Amino acid sequence: MLRKIEIEEHVQDDQVEVKEKIESALCTLQELRGRIAELKRKCEELRRMESQRPETMAVDATRCDKCGHPVDTEDQVVVRDSNGEERRHYHNKCFQTLLK
Repeated sequence: MLRKIEIEEHVQDDQVEVKEKIESALCTLQELRGRIAELKRKCEELRRMESQRPETMAVDATRCDKCGHPVDTEDQVVVRDSNGEERRHYHNKCFQTLLK
């Protein structure tokens, strides 16, 4: 009889341990879902901000090779190779600092 009681207690302990592991996994799952929701919200906000950017700040705008900011056509210095192809673009001020 004593042996049967020990086995039942052992089984109950295992069930409690499994239940605790499941609860822990569910808590972790809820945390991950929260993080995913936050990342989705941030992505949507970035997409909205990107769509509202002025055309001069668009991704395909010419950028200065020294500072990385967009270059206006009036304030632009273009460096060409021997074939006449454009290789680099600079702001006038950035280009002047390269010459010093």
